[in-house]
Amino acid sequence: MDSAHLSLEVLARWLAGDLSHDEVLRDVVPHLVERCPTCRRREKEIRRLQEEVGHWSETVAFFEGREAPGQLAALEVLPLEEQIRRVQEDESLQTWGLCQLLLRTSLDATRANPVRAVGLADLALEVVRHLTEEAYHPQWRLDLEARTCAVLGNARRVLGEMWSADAAFREAKQLIAKSSSGNLRVEAEILRLEGSLRRCQRRFVEARELTERALALSRDASDGLGVAKALLKLAKIAEESGDLERALTELRAADAEVAAAGDPHLLTCLRLNVVHALVQLSRFPDAAALVEEVGALIERKGELLDHLRWRWTLAKIAHGQGERERAERELREVQASFFDHRMAYDAALVSLDLAILLAQDGRTEEIKVIALEVMPLFESREVHREALVALLLFQRAAEEERLTAQLAQHVATYLRRERRTGRVPDA
Repeated sequence: MDSAHLSLEVLARWLAGDLSHDEVLRDVVPHLVERCPTCRRREKEIRRLQEEVGHWSETVAFFEGREAPGQLAALEVLPLEEQIRRVQEDESLQTWGLCQLLLRTSLDATRANPVRAVGLADLALEVVRHLTEEAYHPQWRLDLEARTCAVLGNARRVLGEMWSADAAFREAKQLIAKSSSGNLRVEAEILRLEGSLRRCQRRFVEARELTERALALSRDASDGLGVAKALLKLAKIAEESGDLERALTELRAADAEVAAAGDPHLLTCLRLNVVHALVQLSRFPDAAALVEEVGALIERKGELLDHLRWRWTLAKIAHGQGERERAERELREVQASFFDHRMAYDAALVSLDLAILLAQDGRTEEIKVIALEVMPLFESREVHREALVALLLFQRAAEEERLTAQLAQHVATYLRRERRTGRVPDA
């Protein structure tokens, strides 16, 4: 066939309806798409939907992918019990596209609203268990159910429900073991998410093994986004295990691959984590050199919590470089915002950073006020006993005017560790 046009034979068979579906896809469609800019744009949109919906069928991707956002919007105004009932009774909601959208939205919600993330994943599990084998290939359905269990386990991890998170991952692994689809991307995602659970449980050797397996599978699947996520998680494991130099090395080594993945959020996370590592290593001039570049990335994200945490980082850099007035001003403003949003652990941690600065100046009366402000945020919360003891130690030391910068730093380090394990739930 001529590279620019259909041959007479192919054209005749096509017009007569004699071409098979595979021949049409192989010989006719590429020609039409190549010759027509509008068709090229529309094909790209369908491929984007296929990637988003995670299904090989263009029909499923187009129709279910387009309908899912409206279906989710209609469901989310209802109580969770009613959402589940609707999914059980309404066959139009029992679709692959809606399930995948629920999972993506759950993953996005884990950081800001883990309660919502759990609800979305629970609803996705209800959807996937109503998918019929007549409509969807049973092996693909097994993969989707396994992925759903893993996303649910991840949301429960962030909420601090470690036992139920473990149970969800056990089910995910049992389901993926039954599948013969060979879907490496799904298997890699399950391993990555389980790696995050083991990291939070401070089982760092297991976390690294799982994440390295996920990285290898993502490379085998030519999944650049999966590779980028695994590389970031490996650096996070190094950081939380206390090996900041390794974390920094891994982050810098991952920069090119994360940038190539084309996800602005992941690139922002990587560059921000480099700054955080430099700050924790007290390499403040190096961190300051990256402020303009990373600040521009944060500005483009436009999310309130990201802006607050970035200002918190800037305050630490200012403190480390001797700009005490600027650091105190930023810390107080960030602290007030966390208090306003009832984000107890962020408020406590920034308050401890402020207490460290004040302790260095001997401003004991102001430290007492900070200590009194923090404790009410933890009322009626499921705070691990040892974490509460650490906070009470901070308060008592402040009241007795014996709080030192070193003691405040010790309490802050302990709270951060407890929060990571999930024994201290996120606000």
